[in-house]
Amino acid sequence: MSFVNSPVHDLLIRIKNAYMARLNKVNGVMYSNFKKDLLELLKKYKFVKDYEILQDWNKRTIRVLLHDVVDPVNDIPSIKFYTRPSKRWYISSANIKWVAWGRWIWIISTSKWLMASHEAKKLNLWGELIAEIF
Repeated sequence: MSFVNSPVHDLLIRIKNAYMARLNKVNGVMYSNFKKDLLELLKKYKFVKDYEILQDWNKRTIRVLLHDVVDPVNDIPSIKFYTRPSKRWYISSANIKWVAWGRWIWIISTSKWLMASHEAKKLNLWGELIAEIF
């Protein structure tokens, strides 16, 4: 097992690579509450089908179940990262753009936890811009 500087980036890249390889699941993702809530957000906007939390003795992992890729152009998500471990990217509610809900979201970590950009704008919250998925 290797050391990962940004586990959230690792999770999102694993999902994208699995879609590109036409796989139906991603195994062996180390568990954290942040990743669980991120996957719940991705499930809500239909970027992933579902996820399972697996427990083996005292070690918890996540298995992510993916949708089938029918049309590679529309079914494989593109990811752009804003926040990096060395540089945090914060955004105010005035700078949040309205985006096409469901097919394009900004993932923002706010004081009310993780949410999509249009939810944060509606609640007038600012936070750390994690990534853009479209």
